[in-house]
Amino acid sequence: MTVQNPDAPPWAVSPDPEPPVARDPAAPPGARESAAPPGPRDPAARDPAALPFGGVVPPYGSPANKHGQLLVRFPGEVHGSARPLAPSWRPVVFWTFFLSVLGVIAAMRRSGRARRYGRERAPYWTAFGVTLVVGAAFWSALAYSVALPAYRHVQETKLTTALEDTVLNDGRIAKLVGAPVTNPRCTPAGDRGSDGLRTYACRFTLVAGGETSVFVEADRNGNWEMGD
Repeated sequence: MTVQNPDAPPWAVSPDPEPPVARDPAAPPGARESAAPPGPRDPAARDPAALPFGGVVPPYGSPANKHGQLLVRFPGEVHGSARPLAPSWRPVVFWTFFLSVLGVIAAMRRSGRARRYGRERAPYWTAFGVTLVVGAAFWSALAYSVALPAYRHVQETKLTTALEDTVLNDGRIAKLVGAPVTNPRCTPAGDRGSDGLRTYACRFTLVAGGETSVFVEADRNGNWEMGD
């Protein structure tokens, strides 16, 4: 601010008075007086990022800059709820149980989709591994207790039919009973032994009338002998 002298012409302007200088009472008489020490400066004048109450504003984008964050206790949970839901792991169990190792295709596809959604991938591989082990145990037990006995039954039925044709056309039964026979009906009389032989009870119809029965032992190739 300038001070105008009333006796000076209008274009004359006097400069601002200098600020008062502070005199140190302890200074000697001939010491030069120094200007008053400057007062406390504004922190923002020294550092544009400084705050009036102290501290520095972190640069934008740094983890310490929380400006624009959600004003909730757990902002990460709120951000996670906005992501798409993870695909279900149940189809992985279904395909792995029925297709065994081919279920890895479903696990790979769904875990990849979960990764794009920002979700965990572990549940799909856990479901695949557990189901693979459980499915292998189940199908093995089923094959041993159901499929294998059914296969053996079908094979033994074919061997019995082949034996009936063999003993009828062989002629030894007719020679044994002394008369022509027909309509052979053989029934297994026990399990097949370690030597491959099995005992059968065979009944025949006599052409002259009546029936007869004999015991025979036969192997899987249709070779047979009279039994006891």
